[in-house]
Amino acid sequence: MKNISIISCLLLTGTNGVIAQYIEKKWIDKSDSVYGYYTIIKPSAGRIQGALFLIDGFGGNAESFLAETKIHNVAGNNELLIVGIPNGSRLYLDSSMKALLNRIGKEIVETFGLRKDQFAIGGMSSGGTIALRYAELCNQQPGIYPIQPKAVFNVDGPVDLAGLYKSSLRDIKKNNGGWWLYECHMIIDRLKKELGDPSADLFKYRAVSPLLREDRDSVNELSLANIAVRSYHDMDADWYIKNRNRSLYETNLLDGSEFINRLYASGNKRAEFIGSKLPGQRSNGQRHPHSWNIVEEIELVQWIKKQLHFYPEHIEIPFVYTAPAGWQSETILFPIDFAPDLPYKGFEELRFAPGWGNPASGEKWAYTFLWWLDGTYRFDEKILKQDLEKYFSGLTRQRAVADKMDLGLYTPTKAFVQKIKPLPGDKETYTASAEIFDSQVSRKPGKLYFKIHIKDCPGKNTTLVLLEAAANPYSQAVWQQLDKINNDFKCKE
Repeated sequence: MKNISIISCLLLTGTNGVIAQYIEKKWIDKSDSVYGYYTIIKPSAGRIQGALFLIDGFGGNAESFLAETKIHNVAGNNELLIVGIPNGSRLYLDSSMKALLNRIGKEIVETFGLRKDQFAIGGMSSGGTIALRYAELCNQQPGIYPIQPKAVFNVDGPVDLAGLYKSSLRDIKKNNGGWWLYECHMIIDRLKKELGDPSADLFKYRAVSPLLREDRDSVNELSLANIAVRSYHDMDADWYIKNRNRSLYETNLLDGSEFINRLYASGNKRAEFIGSKLPGQRSNGQRHPHSWNIVEEIELVQWIKKQLHFYPEHIEIPFVYTAPAGWQSETILFPIDFAPDLPYKGFEELRFAPGWGNPASGEKWAYTFLWWLDGTYRFDEKILKQDLEKYFSGLTRQRAVADKMDLGLYTPTKAFVQKIKPLPGDKETYTASAEIFDSQVSRKPGKLYFKIHIKDCPGKNTTLVLLEAAANPYSQAVWQQLDKINNDFKCKE
C-alpha cells in the first residue's frame, strides 16, 4: 500500500481550566485506521527538550489515552513532546510493533532534531509491557535502534508473559462465572497460538517478555540496569477479592515488584515500584485499579525531565563557573528569542557586573556569558563574527523596539574577530570587537570588546564557549575581574 504523510489538527480542551493543545495526526498508511498513523502534541512554548512515547492498553489507538490521563496536558507546559503510539490488539512487542516504533522514532529524531537519548517511553497495560521490552532492546543493541530511552515506565502492565499465561489459567479454574474471564480465555488462546505453551516453548516467551520470573536464564530486565524504570500499581487487594475473586497472585502486582526488585538488587537505584496514592478510576467514573489515573501526571513529567536532564533545573553541570561577589546571574535557553537564527541547542549562563547598566561606570557592559552547547560545534573567525552580529543585533533591536526608540537611529551590529594563541585552559582563543547601537545603556552607538574562549570538558558531548565582554578597552581594570572568571573556570573530574 502506498504510504501517505498527512497532518491533521484537532483541538483538545482539558477539563481542568482551558488548556488547548493541537493533536497532529501523522499518517503512515491512510488505509489503516488503527496502525496507519501516530499522534504528536507539541509543547505550548515551542521549545522541545525531549519526547515521550505513550502506548495505550489492548485495543487502544494512537489517541485513546487522551481521555484517560492528563500527562499530555502537563507535558505541554514542560517542553516535552508527546508521541501517541497505536497498540491495537497487541499483547506484546511483536516484529510489526517493533518496526512501527523504529519508524516513528526515526521520524521524530529527524523532524525535531533530537538526540537518541532525549526520549522516554511508557504505557498502560500491554502498552507498558511493550514499552519495557522495547526499552530493553534499545539498550541491548543501541546501534540498530533509532532512539535510546533514558526513562521507561509501566502502568500495571504484565511484565512476565509466561506468568500472565499461568495466572489466566488460575482465574479460569476458579470458575466464578465473571464476564472478565473472557479476557483470560483470549490471553491464553492468543499466547498459545502465537508463542506456544510456556512449559514447552519458554524460549519464545524469552524473546518478547520483559521478565520471566521462573526462567533461570532471564536476563532481559538487566539491560535496563543503567536507566530510570518505574512500575505503577494500585495496591487495593480488597477490590480484586470482592470484585474479581482474585488474589494478588492473579494481578500484575507481584511480577511488577519482582521486576523492580531484580533491577534494584543489580545496582539500579533508579528502579522504582510505585504504589498509587490514587484509587484507579476510568474516565467514565468506573472504579478499576487497572487505569491510567494511578499515575500522578505532574510528578511523572518532573521525573522524566530529571532523567532527560532538562535545562536548567536538571542539567548536570560538569564545570565550576563563578563570578565575584555582587555580580548577578541569569540563564537563557537556546533558541534565544532575540537571536533565533543562532543554530545551537543548549543554554547560556550570564554573569553581570554591578555597574553593567551604568553608562558612567568602569563596569559598563561588563559581563561574561557561557554557551553550553549540546554536541560538537566548530568555530572560526567567520562563524564567531556571524554569531556576534546575530546576537547583538537582535538584543539591541529588541530593546529599542520595547522602549519605542527611534529605529531610524538603529544600526545592526558589525563585529571583528581575530584568532590568537590559545590561552591556558582553552582549545582556541579569540579577541573581538563590535560596533553596536547601544539601546540598553547609553542609548546611542557604542563599542564592545570581547575575549572568546573555546573550551572542552573531556567525556562530555558538549561544546563550551566562554565570552568576556565590556565597553571599556582591555587596559581597564574591569578586565582583571573578567579574566579571573575565565581563569577560575574548571571542569569537574
